[in-house]
Amino acid sequence: MDNSKYQFPSIAKWIVSIIVVLLVIYALWYFRFLVVCISIAVVLSFMGRPLMKVLQRLSYKKFRIGNILASTITLITLIIIIATAFYVLVPLIISQAMSFANLDIYQIADYYQEPILKIEAFLHEYQLMPNNTNLETLISNKILDMFKLFQLTDIADMVLSLSGSLVMGTFITLFFAFFLIKDSHLLYNAIVGITPDKYVDEVDRIISNARNLISRYFIGIFFEIIIMIILLSIGFYMVGFTNVILIASICGVMVILPYIGVIIGGAMGLIITITSYLSFNPSLSIAPIVLKFIIVFAIVKIIDDFILQPLIYSKSVKAHPLEIFVVILMAGEIGGVVGMILAIPTYTFLRIIGKEFFSNWKFVQQITKDI
Repeated sequence: MDNSKYQFPSIAKWIVSIIVVLLVIYALWYFRFLVVCISIAVVLSFMGRPLMKVLQRLSYKKFRIGNILASTITLITLIIIIATAFYVLVPLIISQAMSFANLDIYQIADYYQEPILKIEAFLHEYQLMPNNTNLETLISNKILDMFKLFQLTDIADMVLSLSGSLVMGTFITLFFAFFLIKDSHLLYNAIVGITPDKYVDEVDRIISNARNLISRYFIGIFFEIIIMIILLSIGFYMVGFTNVILIASICGVMVILPYIGVIIGGAMGLIITITSYLSFNPSLSIAPIVLKFIIVFAIVKIIDDFILQPLIYSKSVKAHPLEIFVVILMAGEIGGVVGMILAIPTYTFLRIIGKEFFSNWKFVQQITKDI
């Protein structure tokens, strides 16, 4: 009997490998704040790389833009874009929160008491709701609980409690982003430096492919969000909605969560739209408002599905829609909204690794055949 596979050195090697992996996972969790900051910095460097390359090519006679100046201009451009978004959206969010605060839930409930009673009777008749449950009270309490999230005092307290972390996180992110933009090989050199010599070629291909695919993905997502916001703003404005930029921004930003983002963004946008009108007129019929919202949102979403997303996903992550859907659901269970946002780039990176190191596995061959 051959007992070579049970030799201690082989078993010890596996044990040490598992311990190292567990320690790395624990370190990533323990330093998760720093990991998040560095991850955001990497994303910013990916998004800024095209502008960085354009600036490096610019020249006038003997004058050329140096690496430091080009990196500074790129980072400042990214900061201006983000700051402009906050400058436009924060006042709108505060205004909307004030509208929520002025909303008379009980007056609205009284106005819609008759249809609510009919729905309640239907639910009781078919035993879809306990007989001792009052639907009007249930809806009112749920709405009140939801609106507590938008109380200005709570929002202010949360911002103040997180202000120190936000300032520190912003500084760390910008610091790393600057050097990652300035030296595009910085991350490459760090990874290759800890890679065994026999795997350097594979790691080199992984980094190259991942940088190209993920960079195109984030840039594509950015332009998709901008186009969605513009189209939704125009559509909502044409049907007479107020606060169209905030509603369009919420719906547009949610496209970073493919498939699921449509439901989340649409629901949030519709709730804000309805409550904006009801805060001024509690007896207003919401049916026309809902119909207008659905029509505009559906038209823009069709444009997104058939024009924007195929251009982004087919040319960037190169994955089947069903793969993306399952991965996003799993990531949502693990990491919530943040996990869903990072699901596609992380999955793309893992597929690239799988293609290089596990290409003999049939399953890996199937999910990486288009890369």
